Amino acid sequence: MSGHVMELFNLSGKTVLVTGGSRGLGLQLAESLGEAGARIVITSRKAPELEAAAAILTSRGIDAQ
Repeated sequence: MSGHVMELFNLSGKTVLVTGGSRGLGLQLAESLGEAGARIVITSRKAPELEAAAAILTSRGIDAQ
């Protein structure tokens, strides 16, 4: 059954924009979407936090900018 669920939520080939993606729920959402195969673009008002979040995501094998 779990294979079927992952097929339903497969985001391979998709790009997702996550606003407020540098911390908290935004970062958790970005990570979850990335694990589902999406390329992640995150935005934030604070550049240092944004860069740190992108580094966290890429260290986990997620294509993030």
